[in-house]
Amino acid sequence: MKLSIEATVAVAVAMAFAILSMAVIAQEQGERGAGGLNPGSPRASEISLSVQTDSGENQLLAQY
Repeated sequence: MKLSIEATVAVAVAMAFAILSMAVIAQEQGERGAGGLNPGSPRASEISLSVQTDSGENQLLAQY
């Protein structure tokens, strides 16, 4: 079976995307360590947005 150039490029792009995705997932798991989320870190479903003020304090803007 002979693939067209477009199909070959599409397969190469899909494989590169899959490899990069797996690398990012592995990197994130490595940063977290074997224990999963750190006790001091927010839950996986919790997102917060904060800024650092001129005095060096963190100000919470939003939490979801």
